[in-house]
Amino acid sequence: MSKVCDICGKGKMAGCTVSHSNRKANRHYEANLQKTTIVVDGKEQQVTACTKCIKTAKKA
Repeated sequence: MSKVCDICGKGKMAGCTVSHSNRKANRHYEANLQKTTIVVDGKEQQVTACTKCIKTAKKA
């Protein structure tokens, strides 16, 4: 499974892990990607989409 959303392009994000003593260490956040089926022009396609895109598509 790819690490990038097929709809919006969201992928790996960078940030810091902060300990109790406020030391910072670099880390990466992965997008919450799910395999889902969407309908485009009357055809069903299986895509890898982030959960925010799936939620937005259900509203439309």
